[in-house]
Amino acid sequence: MTQFFLDGQAFDSLEDESVLDSLIKAGHKLNFSCKKGVCKTCLVQHVGGQLPVGAQRGLDLALKEQGYVCSCLCKPTDGLKFKSVMTQDLFISASLLSKKYLSESVVEVTLNLSKPINGRAGQYVNFRRFDGLTRSYSLAPGSHGRQAVVHVRRKYNGQFSDWLFHRAGNGEQLLLQGPLGAAYYQQGYSADTLVIVACGTGLGAAYYIAQEAIEQGHQGDIFLYYGTNDIAELYQHSQLMQASLRHRQLHYLACITKTPQGNLPGKVVVADPFDEAAKNHQFDRQHRVVLCGEPSFVNASRKAAFLNGVPIDRVHAIAFEYKDLRARERA
Repeated sequence: MTQFFLDGQAFDSLEDESVLDSLIKAGHKLNFSCKKGVCKTCLVQHVGGQLPVGAQRGLDLALKEQGYVCSCLCKPTDGLKFKSVMTQDLFISASLLSKKYLSESVVEVTLNLSKPINGRAGQYVNFRRFDGLTRSYSLAPGSHGRQAVVHVRRKYNGQFSDWLFHRAGNGEQLLLQGPLGAAYYQQGYSADTLVIVACGTGLGAAYYIAQEAIEQGHQGDIFLYYGTNDIAELYQHSQLMQASLRHRQLHYLACITKTPQGNLPGKVVVADPFDEAAKNHQFDRQHRVVLCGEPSFVNASRKAAFLNGVPIDRVHAIAFEYKDLRARERA
């Protein structure tokens, strides 16, 4: 048994138990989302004791220098001391500027921010609601300065996504943390063949990365494969087709898993998006692969990319796993 402290209060931790799990077990209401060190919603600040290796994994230098720690990754040493993070230290205020429904299940949400952020394509932000619920969303095209744009898919009984989709109105006040994440486009990629594979609302991040690469003068070809279940769930299809006509280096293809009745529209095939990418490319060290979407898809595609010959340092993943925020359990 290990004892650590948060805001002067002692907590006991079992062997191999994280600070976050120990706090949850004790009934402490610390915010968290993914429990994998990705979302950065469970940060605490180190103020004393020996900090274990890995507790700051994935944090940028500024957060590390200020002593921030991912409580979900930190296995406490005896006598380790933390203090709670003040909301104003990590979040800025934001208000909902507009909502645009892109399909029957996807809404584009635009926030007006109290101060500008320097977000990059491939990075993400955390939204915190009035009751403390926090979710991570990748930045989508249109994000700049005091404006953040994200694509949100309404999930069955998902408290946060359902609220954003149906009930949150213009002027709604939220808090925003970020931008976060290091899977953004960099100038050093300009000569690479860029293969971007997305599913679901990962398309927002994928489109933004392709857009930023073109704006930064990317020299190689850019291939964007987008996967979803059926024709009805395709969104921004016409915009991407038009973008591929404007930019000869951009090649776009939509992939669906359900065979529709009648003929397929242009630039649509029945296939898994990563399988289609692997079929069309002889992967080597000139390729760089970016994966955006649900964790199960991204994790399987990341493994497949490596097995198909893409060096692991050339595979970039954007995915989030969340705690259960549903009002009732899914059947």
